[in-house]
Amino acid sequence: MYLILGSETDPCCAQVSLELKTRGYEVHFMDGLFSEPQRFMWRFAGGGSLRKGNSRVGVRGEWEAGSSDIAGVLVRDMGYRAMHDWSEKDGQYMSAEMMAALLGWVWSMPGTVVNRIPAWLFYRPRPSFLFWMPFLRDAGLQTFSRVISNDMGRLKDWRVSHPEGTVFTPMLGDSHFQVQTDAEWNGVLRVANHTPIQLEEAHGETLIACVVGESVVWEGDVPEHARATEPALIRFAQAAGLSFVQIAVAEQSQEAGYAVVEVEPYANFARFGIKAQKLIVDALVDLLTGASANTDAHENMSVETAAIGGGSAR
Repeated sequence: MYLILGSETDPCCAQVSLELKTRGYEVHFMDGLFSEPQRFMWRFAGGGSLRKGNSRVGVRGEWEAGSSDIAGVLVRDMGYRAMHDWSEKDGQYMSAEMMAALLGWVWSMPGTVVNRIPAWLFYRPRPSFLFWMPFLRDAGLQTFSRVISNDMGRLKDWRVSHPEGTVFTPMLGDSHFQVQTDAEWNGVLRVANHTPIQLEEAHGETLIACVVGESVVWEGDVPEHARATEPALIRFAQAAGLSFVQIAVAEQSQEAGYAVVEVEPYANFARFGIKAQKLIVDALVDLLTGASANTDAHENMSVETAAIGGGSAR
């Protein structure tokens, strides 16, 4: 049996469920593990240690299964819940408790889990790009040059050396702002009067890829020298503990190849077209079931036979 922690209205979940059923597997959804009508029981060993295979989940009046009966889990629901009619403080506390319980339970599951992410990422699902840079470089991937400073001389030198413009990225965020005009530069420098800022080299059009286990799925047709990054993309995902991650790259030059510009641990399924979505779903189901991915066959699949939908995952 396979379990999907997420909503049936999430196109990624819906397509994974359909593909699992097509291959003859039993599939169940749980949208909100600790809410009605879900049932959840988890027994701990003495001393508070986790015991694998010692929990039961289900939906009241419909089905119930022990954790040892569940061959694989796709985690789409990260456990956060807005507490209606609760004070803000109590609501945040209860939501954090439920997320902690979900995290512990997911790590106690004996079967395959897609999105069994580490605690540091579970509680901060979209860290700054700076966080990923050591992982990217260790995997052999390149990034665009950047400067982090509040020294006015250094920032002005950066502007002179990048007359085509630059990108301002907040230190603790994932938003980006193009900086080209005098007014935009003056605004950035005013921020630098109060705190160090991050400027990065501007780049052109990005290509997005989704790494699922040891498979890489690109959106649309991409050049061969972009595909040359695939082994490094897989190494990065494995080092970061991510079995389902979206990565964006942009070309530096024909000779220098492609550099990574974005890492999205919670892949945005809707950003991929119908054909790519089908390949992602097949790779996810292969990963869940332990099947051998037939990449060549998937690549040759026509758009007409691809499943229809849209959504997100890891």
